[in-house]
Amino acid sequence: MASAVLTLLDPKRYGVIDIRVWELLYALRTVTRNPGAVGFSFNNWHEFLMIIRHFAKKLECKARDIERTLFMAHKQHRKGRLYGGR
Repeated sequence: MASAVLTLLDPKRYGVIDIRVWELLYALRTVTRNPGAVGFSFNNWHEFLMIIRHFAKKLECKARDIERTLFMAHKQHRKGRLYGGR
């Protein structure tokens, strides 16, 4: 919830941490912890921010744009239920 509020206030620096985005980052081996994408810790959120900010800077766009693109890519390719396995 806090990541959503921060994203509304400053989409250039923040994106919403979400099960879809985290599952995709995990599948790509960009993150290596919390494979179930449930119960995010501060460390998970910080790692997520560093990743999306890195790519936002590299691609000269907003962190929100990176997060939203990851969300949509996961949504198009994920089969089955989000929670509780495939």
